Amino acid sequence: MRARPGAAALLLVLTGLLAPAAAAQAPAARSGGPTFAFSVVLSDLEPTRERDQRKAELFWASVAASFERGSFGARADLRAREGTFRDYYPGSVWLWEGYAWAKTPAGELRAGKLPTILGLDDISFGGDLFSLNGVGRNPDWGAGLWGDVRLGWNSLAWAARFVGENDHVAFEEEGRGVESDPGAVLRDGLEGKVSFVLDKGLWKLHPALSAGTARIVRDAGAEELRRSDAIAELTASLGPLSVFVEGLSRSGDPSVAREAGGRLGYDDAAAWLTGLSFELPTILVRYVYSEWRYQGLDGNERLHQPAVVWTPARGIHATIEYAARRLRLGPAVSTFNAFRFGLSCTF
Repeated sequence: MRARPGAAALLLVLTGLLAPAAAAQAPAARSGGPTFAFSVVLSDLEPTRERDQRKAELFWASVAASFERGSFGARADLRAREGTFRDYYPGSVWLWEGYAWAKTPAGELRAGKLPTILGLDDISFGGDLFSLNGVGRNPDWGAGLWGDVRLGWNSLAWAARFVGENDHVAFEEEGRGVESDPGAVLRDGLEGKVSFVLDKGLWKLHPALSAGTARIVRDAGAEELRRSDAIAELTASLGPLSVFVEGLSRSGDPSVAREAGGRLGYDDAAAWLTGLSFELPTILVRYVYSEWRYQGLDGNERLHQPAVVWTPARGIHATIEYAARRLRLGPAVSTFNAFRFGLSCTF
């Protein structure tokens, strides 16, 4: 898609207007009262070859609110933009997350639209292959429990999430899986995760295991499938340097993946991700590499994402990220390389 002529101008104007506001701290909320945070995220995609696909846009604007009183509270993140964020979104305004919570002896009990607990958090700007395939950045409606306990300097954490039904709002790329499939619904999803932090002061180790399974119910007459994921991850940090790796094994249904028009998210798959980040007071340098192997569809996909993030003031993040992507399906190979310039302002 070509960028609108005014999109680049909008990017520059908003940068000038929002930077001073984002640098200021939000006023402190009254005790027991709600707190609010307002964000604007801008993006400019600049492919190295396919120049007709360059696009400067308002990624999204959001208002996040939280409320706490005693052992109860609520959190919400409402987002909006011109047009739809993905073609399969129902509209230009969507609830990204929103849930009520209550503290219990076992942890924080939540109900509403909850974040996923599978795998590592996606730290890229444009989304790694785990998010593009519907694993990360994929909140859904349900209930869950989040808890942790201190063990001296160390800590043990656990989480569980039940998803009643998805709402087709995620970071997933169009045509990948159930989030972007208009003829399918994810139901009765169950996820669990346990993690441990070994804290030695200057260095830390953070291993974790997570797993999830769900039914994907398709239109009448189409075959139903069960998708199950198992993930192991490890993060090691030494001062400002962090190194991380995760591996995923997915059980899907290759025959349904082919029948559904080659939906990669329905296939049996093996995937892994690795990277590092080095953080200074105002500069963050990071690199993320993710790879997926689609077993039934005989495919392989790789994505390199080096990036530099500059934080000139609190709440302002300017990102330059390069994405080098290669997808092979059978004998067909496609590549896409692009720079992405991002600006995030929160106040």
